[in-house]
Amino acid sequence: MKVIEIDLKRGVVGIQVETLDDLWVLFNIIKAGDLVYAKTTREVKVGEGSEGVRVPMVLGVRVKKVEFQEFSDKLRIFGLVVEGPEEFGVRGKHHALIIGVGDYLTIVKEKWEDFELNLIKRQIRGDRVLVVAIDYDEACIGLVAEQGVKYVWEGHLGLPSKHYVVDYEPLVKAYFKQIVEATKHALEGYGVKAVIVVGPGELKNQLRKVLEEALDVPLYVDTTSTGGCKGVSEALNRDVFKNIMSELSVVRASQILREFKELLVRDHELVAYGLEEVKQAAIIGAVGKLLVLDELLRSPDDQVRSDIYETLRHAYDKKAEVVIVPSKTDIGGELAGFGGVIAILRFKVFKPE
Repeated sequence: MKVIEIDLKRGVVGIQVETLDDLWVLFNIIKAGDLVYAKTTREVKVGEGSEGVRVPMVLGVRVKKVEFQEFSDKLRIFGLVVEGPEEFGVRGKHHALIIGVGDYLTIVKEKWEDFELNLIKRQIRGDRVLVVAIDYDEACIGLVAEQGVKYVWEGHLGLPSKHYVVDYEPLVKAYFKQIVEATKHALEGYGVKAVIVVGPGELKNQLRKVLEEALDVPLYVDTTSTGGCKGVSEALNRDVFKNIMSELSVVRASQILREFKELLVRDHELVAYGLEEVKQAAIIGAVGKLLVLDELLRSPDDQVRSDIYETLRHAYDKKAEVVIVPSKTDIGGELAGFGGVIAILRFKVFKPE
């Protein structure tokens, strides 16, 4: 994501979309009532009785609804046209802006929230990583990004039993070749910061050497108890991964959620969950770390949105660590079970029974 223009006095931010993750961030930022300008096409009639033709134009749309499916390639912004070419009579008409990678758009808000600007600042870094988890049975490649973890490839070796006389070396080489090609393909489609190879035993070290010869990105290695997609999930909690990708929300959210659950058992007065309880803790400056489910930011309930924005404002004002968690992730599912918002507190807060 590139920020081309920013003028908060006028509420204007101009953004160049560079990755699919940028679309997810925009999905969490753009809300009903915002004004969005972008280049689009619209079918118009250029003469009486003529057939409609699609004409390129820049329209300003007052947002009513935003749609985005995780890991899809388009963001759809629905609303009413408030600015556009006079000759085509488009003002007051419904229109959908279709935003993809490479597009430029201008967002105008009455007030930019701190969490919205924070999401943009974090996304400018564009941190991503591929995790390759391997053992003698299966391999899996996972893309870890702001949207969560996407498994982009799976393969199986299934070596024969040791009771059979088999030359294992050609099988392993062929296995490695598949993984290298799949990793290259993933690198072509996604900009990543590093590749981490994980798994049990020596096989992961052998694969790392092969990948070092084939790839031009930083490579790291770490141990997990298994390969495959379970190994990718396990790697998210390993120190080497955390050190490389500490800024990714999906990793940080996992750390905070684990700490929250430990405190819930050990010292429950140092945690809060549920929107009302967390909001009250934020108001008095007690919130040190905060996880918020992204779908709460787009709740159709005006009161819920008002409460979550108030909570976020107080949290940012008091320098709390805030992480917005994608709902379509394992962590998002767990967070939903606690009402979509949890907090680790700086000090104990009285809670009426």
